[in-house]
Amino acid sequence: MSLRGILVSAAAVLLCAAAEPARAQPTSSSAATCPPGNLLAGRSPMQFEDIRGQTNLVTDGTAAVEGTLWNAPLAVVLESQVAQLTYDIGTVVPLAAVFVQADANDTYTVSGSVDGKDFRPLGQIGIAVGVHGLRSRPLGLGGVLVRYLRFGPSEGDGSYSLSELQAFCQLPTPFPPKLPTKSAQMAQVPTGILTYWNDQTSARWELMLAALGLGLLGWGHLLKREGRPEAHRKLRDRLLMTLGIVSALTYINFGFFHFPNFIHNWDTYHYYIGSKYFPELGYTRLYECVAVSDAEDPKLRHRVEVRKQTNLRTNLLEHTTEVLKHPERCKDHFTAERWESFKRDTAFFRAREGLPRWDDAQTDHGYNGTPVWNIAGTTLANLAPASLTQIVLLNLIDQAYLVAMIAIIGWAFGWRILSIALLVFATNFPSRFYWTGGAFLRWDWLFYTVASICCLKKDKSLLAGAFLAYATLLRIFPGFLFIGPLLALGHHLMKKRSLDPRYARFFVGAALATALLVPVSLAKSGGVEGYREFIQNTIKHKETPLTNHMGLRTLIAYRPWEVGRTLRNNKFDDPWVKWKEARLRSFKQTRPVFVMLVAVFLVALGFACRGADPWVAAALSATFIVIGAELTSYYLAFIIVVALLSERDDYIGRLLIFLTGFTQFVAWAPVPGMATWIDEQYTLMSLGTVIAFGIIVWRFGLGATRVTATVSGVAGTTEADTNPSTGKRRRHKPRVRPA
Repeated sequence: MSLRGILVSAAAVLLCAAAEPARAQPTSSSAATCPPGNLLAGRSPMQFEDIRGQTNLVTDGTAAVEGTLWNAPLAVVLESQVAQLTYDIGTVVPLAAVFVQADANDTYTVSGSVDGKDFRPLGQIGIAVGVHGLRSRPLGLGGVLVRYLRFGPSEGDGSYSLSELQAFCQLPTPFPPKLPTKSAQMAQVPTGILTYWNDQTSARWELMLAALGLGLLGWGHLLKREGRPEAHRKLRDRLLMTLGIVSALTYINFGFFHFPNFIHNWDTYHYYIGSKYFPELGYTRLYECVAVSDAEDPKLRHRVEVRKQTNLRTNLLEHTTEVLKHPERCKDHFTAERWESFKRDTAFFRAREGLPRWDDAQTDHGYNGTPVWNIAGTTLANLAPASLTQIVLLNLIDQAYLVAMIAIIGWAFGWRILSIALLVFATNFPSRFYWTGGAFLRWDWLFYTVASICCLKKDKSLLAGAFLAYATLLRIFPGFLFIGPLLALGHHLMKKRSLDPRYARFFVGAALATALLVPVSLAKSGGVEGYREFIQNTIKHKETPLTNHMGLRTLIAYRPWEVGRTLRNNKFDDPWVKWKEARLRSFKQTRPVFVMLVAVFLVALGFACRGADPWVAAALSATFIVIGAELTSYYLAFIIVVALLSERDDYIGRLLIFLTGFTQFVAWAPVPGMATWIDEQYTLMSLGTVIAFGIIVWRFGLGATRVTATVSGVAGTTEADTNPSTGKRRRHKPRVRPA
């Protein structure tokens, strides 16, 4: 066992030992209710669910050699996240501790009950950090009264196992106990670079990269303040270019993608199957039809019967009982040929995911592509049956979008601003490659949003409007970027009594694209009914709190006494139901505050956009997204649009890189007492993002940034314009724009 594992075990021993004296010493009459030794020795479970293997192995008093392969014959396999074993101890006892040997990289919940009906979580067996295979861990319980003990459910990588479970009323000496062991195949420890380079270490590297970028930009700022903007320019330029290239590679984890998988099977399954069979599935039948399809295989029938999945009409976790009672509710939407095709395609993804993770995939939130997204999604997915070749080719489209996004920023803004934008993009924790990288058409909206800003910068307003309209029809929230140009157009109209032709062409382009795309989407999404279902689906998701939601609404709904670590409860079908209810209730109570803050931000945005170039007004509008909408974290990739504003104010680049470094630090939580549950972490990241975006809007509206000036602090230049008396260029310090 690793040093850290030993320390964790020692801490558990101390916890259990400390709990022992806290109880009154048992009298002779109570001693019988607290017998010595392992209370589960030789017992068979009174009930078990989704377990593969000989259950007697769990209580035979023999452990596997530490590090044995997780699914060796000495262990039982928990075939789903909800798999569990329940034991009757025989009498109510003050349980001091449990001892388990289970797969190292998963967590397991231990629950107890006095009556065998009402079970409550007693604690959680944590991950054995830094080791692999079957590993022993104790859990101190402090004398809680229990007669019935339940092991499970589990959380982790989808592969769960248990080789020994023991429970103690009186702690043995020594504790944890030394058990006889049996040998089996040992777990294969990763070797090579993946031993060191993984999702966790890549996040630490992203924090370091943000620090390097912030240091470089800060150096340039200090030189500028000292009046030496050209000092070390060649070195600083080379360093900035290097960091830009490294940032692009960092985002894709230097080609290791998902360590080492390229395909994001989970996400691709939802968007490939959801779009390919949209006429049959709509937005609500994906998981139901997968359950019916799986259940037609006799080998999978029992798994489906004990599976919990999300009801996509309500977004609540439910059992599959009703779905399996009425398979016709799904199959009546298919022809016989399409049903067989659906079964083949889902079997492809099931085989790639593995059964436990496949079960877990049915607890997500379904397919959410817009009717316009279906134009490309449905067409491409239906080109062939699902195969590795087809899926790889389809998923490479997003990589092409990423390359095209980099190219178009370089074309419009030059390599310096591109490098800053990539630094911000690659170090932003909420939108890491982890979430939607290696998936099916998940970066299309980002490319067209960025391309719109770039085309505006190059005075191609008609094309810019078309691009932004397409991005909006793909993901809705990019439509917030129309707000700034609309405010700027209104200001120009009031002041000049005429339309600014740049803005006019921009909105004409958007109207033309919408007029073209919407009719085509009607044919791909079942006509007007498809749009009606999409609207209902969007409203449902808006009212379903998620732990990785971000935005002003996330902040408004936060209460420190209503967080996941206190409200999550496994006794409910949906362990997060109380947390979700609390979030909705809290937001409803403070909705007036939310509306007021949205209005204030809009006013500030109006000040920032008056007299602005169209691209500046549109890029500034991106800051409003976290104010007016609550998004899942990965959509914060739009922060790259805000980063382009560093072309006008070098402070923006430094501020945003500081923000992205902050998000990495919050996710890491290296300081004792920092939040480690993701609902609290993403709330804190939301706070940082809202503050940073507020500062940016203030600087462009009432602060020191002039929206019509061009500043490149990275290169060490200052503002320049033309002296009207001489016609020559002159240099001067930035002026404060009057309110």
